[in-house]
Amino acid sequence: MYKIVQVVPALGWGGAQVFCIQLCNALAKKDGYEVTLISMYHHNPQKHLPLSMLDEKVKFITLGKKPGIDPGMFLKICQTLKNIRPNVVHTHLHAGYYCFYAYLQLTYPYKKIHTLHNLAKKDAPLHGRKMFKYFFKRNIIEAVTISEEVHASAVKEYGACVKTRIPNGSDKIKPTAALKETTEKINSLKKNSSTKVLLNVARITRQKNQQLLLDVMRHVTNENVIAVVLGDYVTGDKAIYDALIAGKPSNVHFLGKVANVSDYYLNADAFVLTSVFEGMPISLLEALSAGVIPVCTPVGGIISIVTKDTGFLSDDISEASFYKALRLYLDSDEASIQTLKNNGKQLYNKEYSMHSCADKYDALYHSV
Repeated sequence: MYKIVQVVPALGWGGAQVFCIQLCNALAKKDGYEVTLISMYHHNPQKHLPLSMLDEKVKFITLGKKPGIDPGMFLKICQTLKNIRPNVVHTHLHAGYYCFYAYLQLTYPYKKIHTLHNLAKKDAPLHGRKMFKYFFKRNIIEAVTISEEVHASAVKEYGACVKTRIPNGSDKIKPTAALKETTEKINSLKKNSSTKVLLNVARITRQKNQQLLLDVMRHVTNENVIAVVLGDYVTGDKAIYDALIAGKPSNVHFLGKVANVSDYYLNADAFVLTSVFEGMPISLLEALSAGVIPVCTPVGGIISIVTKDTGFLSDDISEASFYKALRLYLDSDEASIQTLKNNGKQLYNKEYSMHSCADKYDALYHSV
């Protein structure tokens, strides 16, 4: 039995967490594989992704981490890994540095991987980056980056020991049993049957910069277009959410977090992302798979995906620049839009499916 352990802080509503679940599911389908997903925090159904997203073959363990720095977590992870005795430990987000103690204590041969889901300085705080540098340089942990931009930031931070880049992948968008209900809900928000629907799938946070979306949507309040925002906020970002709601134009609708995001993609015409920094957004890959045209800011791995052949990219993150990109989308003819949809689907199938991504990680797990 080939044992793979994935470790995350918690299954919060974020792209990295969705990616981790989908990677676990894909790996669990391989013959002779035993996949375990460890969440440092206990699972909270009110705050975290539904466990129904996990394949029944994936074992799920929670360790009851306390808020803030929890020294006891180092021992819990070490004991858990000792009991499992995995062939591979693959960490994500700040779960990475809680495994350092285990890596020093458990000396039998096993592969240790850490994926940087964002620019290096955003992926871990200073003390975490100092420790990662120690483990990366000594080839104890292999760093994986998800885009050219993230890779460049990691090399700058950690040096030439960072060599591996595996672009993110995602499952293809498929309808759920709630599609009809969702379609009716979206139709109720439209001005008429021809209204274009822009979809923003992102946490409510300064990074995702929904304020820019609101500012640009004010320019098109008299046009036949609306924006739908799907996403929740953490406690510390409630003030951001409150300010957005208080100042939003009438053509923007905040619907919170939903369990059937895929149905909203299938009711959207364009996917809008106004982030100030990114790694490689899973939401963007999902949009491509659904044939939804991306209109995005030029940050992180987005610039490798959104080109003149697949969508519309602003020159920078200013209001004027993003409005220009949105204007180009709104003024495009149907033939051009259809070409972009087809190109996006082809790019997804070739480079960004979870099947392709999981195969690349599987090859890395078995590499010397």
